[in-house]
Amino acid sequence: MKYGSEQEWSSTLRGSVVVKKHVGLRTEILVTLTFLLVAALLLGGMLMLRLTEQRLLAERLRHLDETARFVALALAQQQKSADSSHPGPSRQRLLDKLSENANCNGWWLYDQDLNAVESFTRTGQQPFSLPRRQQVKLTGNMELRVNFPALLNLFGATDAGVHLALPLYVDQRFAGVLEMHFSLEDIRLQLLDALKILLIYVALYGLVLIAAGYYLLQRNIIKPAKLLLRATRDVGRGDLNTRLPITGPTELAQLATAYNDMVMALDKSQAQTGIHIEELKKTNRQLQQARDELIRSEKMASVGQLAAGLAHELGNPLAALIGYLELLKTRLSAADRDVAQRCLTETQRIDYLVRELLNFSRPADKNSIDEVDCIAELRDCRDLLARQGTFKEVRVADQLAEVSAIVQINRQKLHQVYINLLINAVHACEKKGAIELTAGCGTDHVWLQIKDNGCGIAAGHLPRIFDPFYTTKAPGEGTGLGLTICHRIIDEAGGRLQVESCPGQGSVFRLVLPLAV
Repeated sequence: MKYGSEQEWSSTLRGSVVVKKHVGLRTEILVTLTFLLVAALLLGGMLMLRLTEQRLLAERLRHLDETARFVALALAQQQKSADSSHPGPSRQRLLDKLSENANCNGWWLYDQDLNAVESFTRTGQQPFSLPRRQQVKLTGNMELRVNFPALLNLFGATDAGVHLALPLYVDQRFAGVLEMHFSLEDIRLQLLDALKILLIYVALYGLVLIAAGYYLLQRNIIKPAKLLLRATRDVGRGDLNTRLPITGPTELAQLATAYNDMVMALDKSQAQTGIHIEELKKTNRQLQQARDELIRSEKMASVGQLAAGLAHELGNPLAALIGYLELLKTRLSAADRDVAQRCLTETQRIDYLVRELLNFSRPADKNSIDEVDCIAELRDCRDLLARQGTFKEVRVADQLAEVSAIVQINRQKLHQVYINLLINAVHACEKKGAIELTAGCGTDHVWLQIKDNGCGIAAGHLPRIFDPFYTTKAPGEGTGLGLTICHRIIDEAGGRLQVESCPGQGSVFRLVLPLAV
């Protein structure tokens, strides 16, 4: 998930597809934080403005009440002095002083019949209606009306002012009504200036708080969340090496610890699963090898029984035939003796094959086991074939270890295995080919390798290479029993005969034999 940039298609609802746009965690928290801070600051500021407004209005009304009562008392005293022929303060001078007041928008002086005697207006103010003046006369109480816009209407056109009317009494007798209008615009302007300062304060202080909150949010929430998201994606891709730093607030540290523990558990489980898979593969390979060995053993047993029967049935007739041909050859002419010799050669070849079958079917003689140095015996077989000129077209590299490796096996059969493998290597190599002999010892076994750079063996032939009568040579060049007999000899000695080959690159035959105890 990418914060604030991805869209998710929701399921179809009532036949229409609804698109949900996910808002990023950072955006959502910042918007919420901004809203809460601005709301809190505005609420506190408006409350302070409201209290200031009430205090200023109360103070102004108290002052105007005192002023109105003083003026009314002074006018009553002046009128009494005029009635008693005692000079008093000039009414006109007093009213002029009242008119000079900057906050006074107008005044009206009424006689006892509520007729206007004198008046002053600054902004076209309208006096109280006659019923209101009559109410003042009848009740003898001050009439007060305050017009002041609400805080949210500070930019409106409503006039801010106070209208008051109070009765005039001379010697406890009603003498008239004094009505005065005063402006509260100065208080309104003060509150307007205070509101502007409040808004600037909210903006600046809010920006500072939001910046600090954003920094803390980025460090303690957004950055760890991105690290967790990236690490989770790595796990989804199979990479279990990512670890989260255990830092920050307790909850995030606990989350990082839990994630790291989970990844380590997954890594451990994956490793164990890999080990189990490898063990299963190894077991399957061993089972496959055991199955192949069992099938090969069954084939060899069947072929051995068949070969033994055929060898016994063919042995006597072949011996008689060879004897008759030898006798016949002495009685024929030179031209006929050549034909008899050819027949004798082919019959001897058949006799050789029959004896090979007998050797193949004959069980191992446990009393003919020798303790031999298998590495030294390989050198002897190599030297024997070299003296016979077998390696005249190839180069043999001796990389055999200079150690003694004693194994328990019939010496002649071991020679048979070595010679068979060496001759096969020579046949596989072309002119100027190379054969490499290597060997080494383990804790309880010895291994020997005969490697050539010949034509190699096709992958399709490898599974059947040790089967009886299976050969890739041309007809008449091989019986298909050589590798089969080698495999059986090594198997009877408790060892293994393995082959690796790649067409065009050569083959490697590896013998593994247990060391003599």
